[in-house]
Amino acid sequence: MKRAAKGLSLQVVTANALVTGSVVFLTASGTWSRDIAHAQVAEDAATAEASLVCANRDVERDVVVEPYLIDVRREGAAVRPVLMRERIRAQGGPTIRENRTLVHAST
Repeated sequence: MKRAAKGLSLQVVTANALVTGSVVFLTASGTWSRDIAHAQVAEDAATAEASLVCANRDVERDVVVEPYLIDVRREGAAVRPVLMRERIRAQGGPTIRENRTLVHAST
């Protein structure tokens, strides 16, 4: 999503933690957090690209897999992903839960 005032897209880097599979977000200190509120928000292309380079170093170290940039917007003090898929990931998805109670039809 484009910011109306400057025409810039806000972005954060997301990935999955290799050991747990959890959705994680790159922080300004170069660590990973499961909370998007801790993510470093890139306000320009150069910062976004530098964040992605940093994330890819952690791929080589077997910390995360498949890092990529997502568009976000600020809603007050909060950072929210633009796309529904990324909102679901940021909230810990999935949108449905497995029902562990099995119902057997009698025959």
